[in-house]
Amino acid sequence: MRPARGFTLIEVLVVMAIAATLTALVILRLGAWQDPDDPERLLERLAARIGHQCEQALFQSRPRGLRFSQSGVDAWQRGPEGWRALAERGADAMLSVPRSLAMGLELGGYPVELKELERSPMANDPPDPAPQVVCHPLGELTPFRLSLSAADDRELVLEGQASGRLLISGNER
Repeated sequence: MRPARGFTLIEVLVVMAIAATLTALVILRLGAWQDPDDPERLLERLAARIGHQCEQALFQSRPRGLRFSQSGVDAWQRGPEGWRALAERGADAMLSVPRSLAMGLELGGYPVELKELERSPMANDPPDPAPQVVCHPLGELTPFRLSLSAADDRELVLEGQASGRLLISGNER
């Protein structure tokens, strides 16, 4: 009888299964390795949030808006009683901005002072009920320019056009 040469099919399959498992673990680990303070990622989330609010304004035939503050962005809806803050959970929950990022907002070419937004105890009596950026039911959007500056001298800009189009751009300062 001759000695066996090479590997058996079972041995090859076991090695391939181990290699595939290790590769999957490395890919999953690297995929989750993102800086939570990354301004580009945050602007993409803000653009998605604005797009969602504009879609909801279209579907519900009611204006929806976003209120920007020092600590983040929350969603508002116009009803018969005026502007009211939307739910604090789900897709309409407040989106926090990390303190390590400086946020600036311009409307009509003029800077807007971002104050700290506090929800009042009475839902019908918010401290400043008008959102700065409004999505109208026919697809119009308040033109705006939102900038996020990081400590590494990067500045990223989310620009909203009256047509509802959103553009993200970036530059080095």
